[in-house]
Amino acid sequence: MAEYLHIGNKRQKEHGLLVTINKSIVKYCKKSNIDKTSFAIKIGLASENSLLNKLKKSREDTDITITELIHITEITSNYEPLKYLNEMFGFVMVSSEPEEDITVEQLNQITDEAQIESNEFFAVTKIANKDKKISVEEKNNMLKEGMEALEKLKEQLEAIRKIKPFDLEDDEDE
Repeated sequence: MAEYLHIGNKRQKEHGLLVTINKSIVKYCKKSNIDKTSFAIKIGLASENSLLNKLKKSREDTDITITELIHITEITSNYEPLKYLNEMFGFVMVSSEPEEDITVEQLNQITDEAQIESNEFFAVTKIANKDKKISVEEKNNMLKEGMEALEKLKEQLEAIRKIKPFDLEDDEDE
């Protein structure tokens, strides 16, 4: 039993999930004009440091609990961390919310953002690999930028899915 409780048997924190959770918190804090300390208190933690420690991959002694994850999702109304978890296990999350149309202008904006993130991922990877040796920090930067690029590409694909195309036959009738 003591062997089971040893911290070495515990699954390591999932870097991409931590990044996704942090992004949803940051986005919510900006939108709501609150700081991370206020957010931490809102989910029942003592301080911003408690929250930051839970979001650090290197801190094996502090994990985000399922209750905290649910609470974060409820507060932020951001389901990206849940989507991430689904994708980790090969599942696809389907929304029960009605689909909203997206404008061509919105698609253009999202496409630009996806390209910028992809370029940043490309640059970080090329720089890290220049000397043919990749440090832990470089690897973590590549993972972070890669996750950000993937998120934006997923957002772009989702936007394309929501586009309501016009029908050529409709134009001919006018």
